Parts: sequence; C-alpha cells; structure tokens
Amino acid sequence: MKARSPPPFDPWLWLQACQETWLAALDPLRVGRRLRQQRLKRLIDTAIRDSPLYTRRAPRARTLADFEPVGKAELMHHFDDWATDRRITLSGAESVVRSDAVADAWLDRYMLWTSSGTSGEPGIFVQDAASLAAFDAIDALRLRSADPTQPSLGLWSMGRRFAYVGAIGGHYAGYVSIERLRRIVPAPWRPQINAISILDPLEEVVGQLQALQPDVLITYPTYAVTLASCQARGALQMKLAELWLGGEQLTTRQREALRSAFGCKLRNNYGASEFYSIACECERGRLHLNDDWVVLEGLDARGRPAPAGEFSHVTLLTNLANLTQPLLRYELNDRVRFVASPCPCGSALPIIEVQGRCDDVLELPGTRTDTVALLPLALESVLEEDAEVMQFQLLLRPDHVLELRLPHTGAGTRQAFRRCRTALLAHLVRQGARPLRVVLGNDEFMHRGGSGKLCRVIDLTRDG
Repeated sequence: MKARSPPPFDPWLWLQACQETWLAALDPLRVGRRLRQQRLKRLIDTAIRDSPLYTRRAPRARTLADFEPVGKAELMHHFDDWATDRRITLSGAESVVRSDAVADAWLDRYMLWTSSGTSGEPGIFVQDAASLAAFDAIDALRLRSADPTQPSLGLWSMGRRFAYVGAIGGHYAGYVSIERLRRIVPAPWRPQINAISILDPLEEVVGQLQALQPDVLITYPTYAVTLASCQARGALQMKLAELWLGGEQLTTRQREALRSAFGCKLRNNYGASEFYSIACECERGRLHLNDDWVVLEGLDARGRPAPAGEFSHVTLLTNLANLTQPLLRYELNDRVRFVASPCPCGSALPIIEVQGRCDDVLELPGTRTDTVALLPLALESVLEEDAEVMQFQLLLRPDHVLELRLPHTGAGTRQAFRRCRTALLAHLVRQGARPLRVVLGNDEFMHRGGSGKLCRVIDLTRDG
C-alpha cells in the first residue's frame, strides 16, 4: 500500500499568519490596511509575472481595477495557464480528485478541494501553505474566538467531542479541512471529530449523534434546522455547548429555531471554496469581513460599484493569501452590501450582509415517518456525484411531481435525465421518502425573488 503524504503545514507561515491576523484585529484601520496593501501588491506582481493567464489578461496591471472580472468557467478552461507553479495541470489535479487521497499533499506542498457552487460549474482549487495558514489563523482568532483580541486555539482542545455533518468522502473544502486538522495536530492534543454524511438517512444521523453526544456540532444551517426539529419533538436529545454553521445563508428565522432547540452559542461563517472564511460573525450576530486577507467588491448590474447600503448585483472576490493559484476579481454568485454603521461589538473590521444560497428544503411524505426532509446540499451532491450532472434545477411542483430541468443539449439531455432520475429515486428510498414521479422539464431555468439568483432546489408548493 502506498504511503500517504502528510497534509501541507508550514509552522513558520502559520505563526506569521497568526501574529499578523491578531495585530490586524487589534488595529484594522492601520495595521490591517497596511497588510492588505502589501499583500495585494505582492499578489498582482506575482500573477502578472508567473501566471500565463493573468499575463495575457492584464500584462500592464498595476492596480486591482486594471483586471477585468473573471469567472470560474474561464479559469477552469485555462487551468494549465492559471497557476504560478507550472507543474500544476488540470489532468494532474483531476487524478487527485478522483482518488481517495483526501487532505494529502499534492506535489509535496499543495492541497486540493473541489466546488460546483450554485452556478453548477465544477471547480478545482489549489491551496498552498500560505493560504492554509491564513485560513487556520482566521479560524482560530476570529471565527472560534469569543474575544478577537485573544488567541483561542483551545477551542479545538482535547476532551471536547466534535461532530461534523456534511458532504464527506470527496474533496470538499469542509471535509478536507477537517481531515487535514485531524492529521496535523499531534495525538495528545488531537480533537475527537466524527464525520457523518448528510446523505445518510436522517434517522441514522440522529442515532449517531444521540450516541456520540458531541459538545460541538458542525453543519449547514438547513441541516441544523432539520436536527433542531428532531430535538424539539424529543427524537434527539443533545446538550450542545456550541453550534458551528457555514456553507449556506443563515436566516433570522433559522437562528431563532436553532437557539430555541439547542440553547447554545452559534458561530456562523460566510465562506466559499474560493476563500474559506470570507467573514466571521461576532457575538452581536454581525458578519465582519476579513478584509486584511480578502478584497470583496460589490458591483451593480452595469458593472459599477454598488451604491453604499445597497445589495450588489454581482460580487468580486480577490484572495490575498494564495499566490499559487491567483484569484483577482473573481465572480461570486452571492450578493453583498456593506453596512456603514459601527458594530456594537467594537470591531472595526467592515460589516457585510449577504444574500447567498436560497435553495429550499423539500418536505416529502415518508414511508416510516409522516414527512422526510430532503436537504438541498444532499440532493445536489447526489446529482453531481452519482449522476455526474453539474447544471440542473430541481423543482417540487404543487402536484407533488419532481421536475428536473437540464440544459438542452440534444440526445445527451435524455441520457443525463435517466442518470439523474435513477440517482434521485435511489436517494428517496435511502431517506425513507415515498417514491415520486420524476419528469424532465422543458422550461428554462427559473430565477426566483428580487435577487435574481438561480436556485437549484425549489419547493413550488410553498410559492402559492
């Protein structure tokens, strides 16, 4: 059996990132801004010098505004010219993604994770040691800390039991990060983290959590709300110290339901595969942008800066930590707005509000229970992983028929639909839901709400 390669971890870069992140939190307006400008200049210089893609796109760039926005599809199409390390190729990355080498170092120094996102465009992201160190520092000093001026590495301390309920088994950002943590922390201090798949039937997940009795639960808001309903009716009895949330938008109603059911502290994170911790929530429930490590721009429908206090039409992200796979003015699907008023928590890091994922949980009749909740992220994982379809929209119609909409590409559409139908029906059986008709829709993808965002899983029974 081939020996596994340890996950990338550079102690010096980690210490440096922790020190700089701590200092920037103490003085965001001076230290934080200075670090931001230094990192941005280094990123621009490195990208136009060492990335053939960016050399072509902006050969004389001096400022961030000199770069045109770029999307995931273009970056993936030019993957071999994207990275500043010329050994990084799409074929090599795909071979790692197809393997079970989760959290293993690739090319001795990098880690890979994948994302499709709401756009349905698959992406492979290369994380170098510097970006991993930045994520570690943000996680320890801002996301998990009760006091952003004090280090809090002890939150991952021994003696605490953690349960991670999410997409596991693949090279997903959350799962890879959990596996990396388990492997880089020395045994005496290694946290006890149990990973549970969201694709498992709900009653099995509830049984595992009931047996584990974790101190900290890590999951998505939609799944946390589903577990909260189990807790409220007595099917689950957990005494959580903390609930860590990410991967989806956390609404006010969800927050109230979670606090009512679990009565514990919530720690919410806004992030993406492109940058793991874009903003962290303070104790007042405000999202503070980590703008010493990331630049976030909100643009209106004409590509101009969105007016203050208004939600953007598109959001651009620049990752200041990663010099190996540069991201400059990268298009996110989320809409953001900046809040001008200071936060009562005292932090001077900018406050943002996010309109992010807006998919629905589908409530279907069950074979063993009255209803079964099907999580959007689980349904998306089934279609992406089992049916190998990335672009789709799934709707639960008022006549209780599942309508699947796909891009119309001739004969390939019918073949893709058959794979999707088989995967969906198998998932319904595993979850204990009654079988439903699955039909291929003829209409274009549907955009819902004022945001115009494309939802991938929609419950039309609620829209009337």
